[in-house]
Amino acid sequence: MIELLSNPIFGLFLTLICGSFFWWLQGISKFTWISPLLFSIALIIILLQGLNIPYEAYKQGADLVHNFLGPITVILAVPLYEHREDLMQHKAAIFVGTFAGSFSALFSVFVLGHLFGLSDLFIHSLMPKSVTTPIGISASEILHGIIGLSIVSIIITGLLGAFIAPMVFKIFKINSPIAQGVALGTTAHVIGTSKAYELCRICGAMSGLSIGLAGIISILWIVLYSSIVFS
Repeated sequence: MIELLSNPIFGLFLTLICGSFFWWLQGISKFTWISPLLFSIALIIILLQGLNIPYEAYKQGADLVHNFLGPITVILAVPLYEHREDLMQHKAAIFVGTFAGSFSALFSVFVLGHLFGLSDLFIHSLMPKSVTTPIGISASEILHGIIGLSIVSIIITGLLGAFIAPMVFKIFKINSPIAQGVALGTTAHVIGTSKAYELCRICGAMSGLSIGLAGIISILWIVLYSSIVFS
């Protein structure tokens, strides 16, 4: 048993099995609120705690999945290339949208954090909440935040964004796939992009683009902020 737990294959298969199960469950039930990511995390935590499995044993295999985050983000460029004409036609609106969205995501955390009396450590950990995980980890390191807390905030932001976005689009009559994609990619990163692909392929492509643009712009804002705060 100990040899099995110490094998990286254990963590890899546990992650894949849990994720696949909830993905399948979401598909057959048609309940969009069943998030494979969120429910997989909860089930894995319950299993590790209930069976007294050390997190270090699980992490060896789970890191193999984590290492695919970067390449998967790059792969999002494929549909973007397919819709490059739409990109060029709306390049100004896309850039302004991601620029404003990135700034508001960071600024809102800063303002609300101080308003509710959070420490600078917590505020800096939550600031990267709207960028994709690989970029968020780097941003958290720049801000000397708690990386684990940053990752949790990124996941929660993505889940809430993907869940709330369709209702927001309907209420405010946002029907443009370009606008929908930019909004989802800028605020809800990869999880939002998966939702964007459910809406339409153009929406997904624009969301994938917005992930990269929002990440770059957010890092520039964070570097500027950190140079002022930590100088």
